[in-house]
Amino acid sequence: MPNRLFLSLGLTLTLIASATAGVSRIEVLSSVPFADGKLFGDVGAYMRITGRFYGELDPNLAANKGIVDLAKAPRNARGKIEYSAEFDILRPADAAKGNGTLLYDVNNRGRKVALRNFNDAPASNALDKPEDAGDGFLMRNGFTIVWSGWIPGLPKGGNLMHLDVPSAKGIQQPVWDEFLFNEHGQTSARLTFAAASIDQSKARLTARDRNADTPSTIQQAAWEFVDANTIRLLPAGTPFRPGAIYQLTYMAKDPPVAGIGFAATRDLIAFLRYDMSEQNPLVGMTKVAIGFGESQSGRYLRDMLYRGFNETENGRAVFDGLQPDIASARIFLNYRFAQPNRLYSSGFGFLGYPDASFPFSYARTKDPASGKQDSLLARCTARKNCPKIIQTVSSTEYWQGGHSLNTTDPLGERDLALPANVRIYHIAGTQHVPFQIMPKGVCTGAPNLAVDGRPAQRALLLALDRWVKTGATPPPSRYPRIADHTLVPMRELKLPQVAGFTAPRGPNPMTQFNYGKHLAQGVIDVVPPSPVKKPYVVLVPAVDADGNETGGLRLPEQAVPAQTSTGWSLRSDQAGGAGELCYLDGQAIPFAPTQGSREATKDPRASMVERYRDRATYLTKVRESAHALAKDGYLLPEDIERIVARADHNAKFENGAQ
Repeated sequence: MPNRLFLSLGLTLTLIASATAGVSRIEVLSSVPFADGKLFGDVGAYMRITGRFYGELDPNLAANKGIVDLAKAPRNARGKIEYSAEFDILRPADAAKGNGTLLYDVNNRGRKVALRNFNDAPASNALDKPEDAGDGFLMRNGFTIVWSGWIPGLPKGGNLMHLDVPSAKGIQQPVWDEFLFNEHGQTSARLTFAAASIDQSKARLTARDRNADTPSTIQQAAWEFVDANTIRLLPAGTPFRPGAIYQLTYMAKDPPVAGIGFAATRDLIAFLRYDMSEQNPLVGMTKVAIGFGESQSGRYLRDMLYRGFNETENGRAVFDGLQPDIASARIFLNYRFAQPNRLYSSGFGFLGYPDASFPFSYARTKDPASGKQDSLLARCTARKNCPKIIQTVSSTEYWQGGHSLNTTDPLGERDLALPANVRIYHIAGTQHVPFQIMPKGVCTGAPNLAVDGRPAQRALLLALDRWVKTGATPPPSRYPRIADHTLVPMRELKLPQVAGFTAPRGPNPMTQFNYGKHLAQGVIDVVPPSPVKKPYVVLVPAVDADGNETGGLRLPEQAVPAQTSTGWSLRSDQAGGAGELCYLDGQAIPFAPTQGSREATKDPRASMVERYRDRATYLTKVRESAHALAKDGYLLPEDIERIVARADHNAKFENGAQ
């Protein structure tokens, strides 16, 4: 059997591969049973295969010409540019029992996401314990899961997925870093790139309290380069101010050719799909490929598609389906001196990064500033190879990521008609991820852990799999719209007056910037970029009298609420930037248990007893909501009782109303 050699324990082989789609060599470093050989239903056991692949890129090929500075990288004797990256594969031990789908989990800053997201597994990059399989959802359904490195320069260790790329030699220019510390006592800041010079006359450090403030220059006597990679305030030991936004402009040289990160994914998936030699550990197993990415990695998928990397060097499809999650922008990757690990411009801090810019939508729109018409699907539409797309977003994306611009015109005047190959589902009342992100005390209120969108994502992954294989359409999109008044300007939002619950001033306005004349070539000439006025209008989901969103996909914990749940929170007084949007956390404000306790705190929202009478009635309504969503294809029947149990755990009734 062609795959037999990959199933031997402790195998270390270097295999000379064909030149399919840029992969020149595959090195398998280990091939072992996954999860101690656990059986996953009818699919059985899984194998884990790890190693490194090596690629070569011809800078003269049309498919590679869009990679910024590729032509400036060193070449081998064949005139090609070399790179290499780590890979990690989970596949059925019996190839015949797989479902034929390669699920590529775009790592997030080197970390694996899919098993936590779909299998409810603990976060782990090592994948060396049985519990790393979680509930086995992906395995029970026969998916082959693939990871690989795509971000140059990640730190070693932590089982992160690495990519090694060459640098473009002989280039030197100004770059900028931004630092925002949320905890007290931080006395040094590490630079993204090594400074070409530690001469302070060639650098500038500024600070501001809020995005809109004019930055103040910190005098040279008040800071210094510790070395080419680090700065500190003076005198030594002086901490940076929590919540202040520091920005350093300095000279850097020899940027990594970061855009190879797109080609590396393209080339590996092409090899695993189309190479029919015994050197391919998935030979004959892959009928279709789906790309999944969460947050940063979802933005990667959107940009990969927009820039034309969803086709191989010879024009074949890379991914048949894409599932970007909690991602409304693109990514700062295919640029000179790229910083893909940055959060894109948000409501507080992280200003100036070019990944939150026009076009925002899969639908074709006109930029009112430039007059340009464009869409994320422009290239694949022209080449007639667009994938099927299911995108899920949380409430946070509307507040921090301007997600309304994905479904409205840039002026926020009308809804867009999404292309037939696109579905968008707003998981109402959710924060960016279902666990706390910010350190305790930075944001006001408790983080929103009340509504977990992952059960919907499981159902939608299977729907996407069916869509790309059989054409069976997934359930209709569900997201807030202007037409039905579930998507509104901030001035129309009416939040309940609850103690400790303060309304934000508004969503992130998606400030745009002047980057100079060569941005289209991936070069930023204006450093730091200067803000410019662009007439984009960001809208937010409408809410009911409880402060809960009325549009989108309302999961049982939000449709039958025990709390007000939001995708936004505000920075606290102690954290600095008080009242500004607090990164990616939301808030959950439970309803009072009884009328008496509600009235004691002057809470206008009905109590749990007033709404549901008792716990049994409440759980019946939660179960009914879950069944209705499962009937319509938004949940899986297997997840209904887990959702009910979670609601039971979170609901608060006083004694006598249990």
